[in-house]
Amino acid sequence: MSLQFYNGTNFWKSPSGYKPGEQVTNAQVAEVEQLLGISLPRKYVELMQEQNGGELAYRYVLFEDGDAAVVPYFHELEMDRGVGLSLIFVEECGLPDHLVLLTGDFHSWIALDYRNGRSEPAVLYITEDESGNGLWQEHIIAENFDQFLGRLFQK
Repeated sequence: MSLQFYNGTNFWKSPSGYKPGEQVTNAQVAEVEQLLGISLPRKYVELMQEQNGGELAYRYVLFEDGDAAVVPYFHELEMDRGVGLSLIFVEECGLPDHLVLLTGDFHSWIALDYRNGRSEPAVLYITEDESGNGLWQEHIIAENFDQFLGRLFQK
């Protein structure tokens, strides 16, 4: 089987069963960034302004060790839904502070990691620890969002 990696076009799946949010404006981006106390990666903002969340056409991500995970969709970039709720979900799930949650289902998350005060956050895959003790396992997918995009593929 040949893997087709994301090459900068056709990021969003179309048609999609996931209804995207309303069109994202620069003012909305600034509002979410202020709420979260961070600056979002430029390429991420561009993708969200193209379509505000939804299913990814390149829905698998390759880790450096050769393992892969599914990234079925990105949440909307809005104050009261999706990414804007990161602070609430981080607290509710007992996740480390300074994460911005791009997608997840309360058992696993794809997140931007701002813990080290980085202006270019790493991208993490976070999963519940199998022991059931409420801890989370972290796996670095990429050192930055652009590198993350280069690891997305479709079958």
